[in-house]
Amino acid sequence: MREKTITRPQIGGKSESTATAALAEQLETRSRDYLRRCYDTVPSVERHTIWSRLYAASERLSIAVREGDVANAVIEIGSNLLGCEEIVIVELHAETKLMSFLAAVGISTTQRRALASKFDQITAEIKRGQARIVDKRIAGDQFLASIGVSALVPLSQGQKAEGAIVFFNLLPQRKSFDSGDRELLGLLSVYVGPSLFGI
Repeated sequence: MREKTITRPQIGGKSESTATAALAEQLETRSRDYLRRCYDTVPSVERHTIWSRLYAASERLSIAVREGDVANAVIEIGSNLLGCEEIVIVELHAETKLMSFLAAVGISTTQRRALASKFDQITAEIKRGQARIVDKRIAGDQFLASIGVSALVPLSQGQKAEGAIVFFNLLPQRKSFDSGDRELLGLLSVYVGPSLFGI
């Protein structure tokens, strides 16, 4: 069940409008580059699929940035392109040691509680600053694996960690994330933080 997204108040300053337009233009440029790479790659090659997914994600994000609907676009990308329908976007509030849930789909009360009750540990993981596919066999991933996280995408604005996209269980037909998914998670890590927290 899809949950309501918290919308941020519109401040409406000229610099915000300029920043939004610049971010959308960066995404559009990236989108055109991915599309060109699709044309240059034989469709039967796995790389073609990766370029296609990156194109679809960057195109969707550029539209969302212009429309101010980035959180819901991330949920769509996670569901349609990553095969995960248990996703939450969290915002950290360091001063109160609380987190807000900006958008979520398929998240249980247990999963919410696991995130909210482990603020310090989650914050430490986010501050590592890298989009990660969680592997329970790796010592550094054991905490995230223990609360059911499959992937974590830190969201920052400048040098400050602001939140994360947290992916839990994948759809049954997917066993795990792959290298193409890693590139898509990387794209989200670059653009979603500035889209949500910098504009």
